[in-house]
Amino acid sequence: MQRPGRPLRRLLGALLTAAVGAAGCGPITATTSIADATVALEAARGIEAEQYAIYEYTSAVEYLRKAREEEGYSDFQRAIDLAKKAREFAEAAREKARTNPARGLPAPGEAPAPTPAAPGAGDPSGSHL
Repeated sequence: MQRPGRPLRRLLGALLTAAVGAAGCGPITATTSIADATVALEAARGIEAEQYAIYEYTSAVEYLRKAREEEGYSDFQRAIDLAKKAREFAEAAREKARTNPARGLPAPGEAPAPTPAAPGAGDPSGSHL
């Protein structure tokens, strides 16, 4: 014969185990999201996004700063959401900087501009007149 409280204990034990297991995922996911956003921001910085995509780059920096702050307060879901936005802005900044006409780089699908020839480079006689 089974004791009357035994199924309830098993249920409570299973719920407690699930809760403890789920609680461990928040900090890990937040840290991973922040690391991903940091890598994306560094990639944007590497292509000079702070100069060629100012709005997107600054937004990424500030969202990442706030994500780290929220992680410090143990508000992991908020940190994850903010880090995701930071990563999105960093990726947008990188793309905008990469295709910014002020960089002098060709747009995607466009042939690079020809470079000017050195004086006398196309003259087979060697004359520079």
